Amino acid sequence: MTFSTLPARVRRRAPLGMVLLGASLALLLGTTAHARPLGAQGDYFLYQVEPGDTLEALARHYTLDPGNWPTLQTLNQVADPYLLQIARVLRIPLAIIPRRPAQAKVTHLSEQATRNGQPLRAGDRLETGDTLRSSQGSVTLTLEDHSLLTIAPDTEIQVRNLQTFRGSELSDTVLSLPHGSVESSVAPDKTGVGRFEIRTPATVTGVRGTQLRVHANKAGSRHEVLSGEAAIRNAAHAEQSLARDHGAAYDTSGALLGTHALLPAPQLHPLEKGASSLTWSPVPGASAYRVRIALESAGTQLEFNQQVTQPQISLVPSGIGVRYVFVRAIDALGIEGSDARLSIWTPDGLISSDGNPVRGGSDGAPIRLMDY
Repeated sequence: MTFSTLPARVRRRAPLGMVLLGASLALLLGTTAHARPLGAQGDYFLYQVEPGDTLEALARHYTLDPGNWPTLQTLNQVADPYLLQIARVLRIPLAIIPRRPAQAKVTHLSEQATRNGQPLRAGDRLETGDTLRSSQGSVTLTLEDHSLLTIAPDTEIQVRNLQTFRGSELSDTVLSLPHGSVESSVAPDKTGVGRFEIRTPATVTGVRGTQLRVHANKAGSRHEVLSGEAAIRNAAHAEQSLARDHGAAYDTSGALLGTHALLPAPQLHPLEKGASSLTWSPVPGASAYRVRIALESAGTQLEFNQQVTQPQISLVPSGIGVRYVFVRAIDALGIEGSDARLSIWTPDGLISSDGNPVRGGSDGAPIRLMDY
């Protein structure tokens, strides 16, 4: 199979977001112009005060009962419930926020995966209590607030909580990651998050409006922030903050192994006409590389995911049309770096006017030109 290239590599950027678990870090969000729901800290939802806010109005909006304002006043030690300091972070008990059940829809599936031991299909919906296991392929989940989760092959996700705040319609999601990898794009519409947590055996990461990767394996966990900032809490409740384009590694006990800037995106070499092998310049400090092929430019709908030790790989996209290749370096701690991206075109099939492959036969397989 031969390929031709479309526009060359870019480094992915996203709107400013935050990952937080402490009220001190939440104050950093005061410069953003987006919604002020700041996620959760333990048993509390965090909200940053905006002009015109009152405790009665906040109680009405988030707890659906304006009579809860004295609870908020006592908890937050507010002197005047009608005169709140701008940018102050208030705590609202999650226990008094009415919620309704929510679902996560399977919007992409490659190869095999299961939900509660049964085969998973595109279009299926996950709820609280479900367990998802991917095998050779990947799964993309879309939450009701349009948050995206890309679940890598050989990953287990346990849905501990999947709900939505009534009234404000904010997401309340808690996921356990015993092993594998998840890449999240949380609250892309900038509506804010009631609670969004990814828990590994040794760490808890709360996120808001950010792009974040979390990996868990027998060596511990790895966390990489692509936009926004992060704070990760270990089993001893110690917190480590991360800036954008930084990563952290923890061992199985939750001890911090190190934090540092993500390795830069590799410099991809031009793909010669007729070539099927992609190469790139070695990245100083890299011990390995991860290569992913996706159906769209955001890289959330994967059809290929492989780790290699050398700066080269044979491209093997399974379909016809445009594919997006992502390459990132991995350092000695297992922290994965920034992506380089390459668009490729596989022109050996019949393409319809909308750019999708023409399919035929009883199995609906793409019609290849060599067949005619």
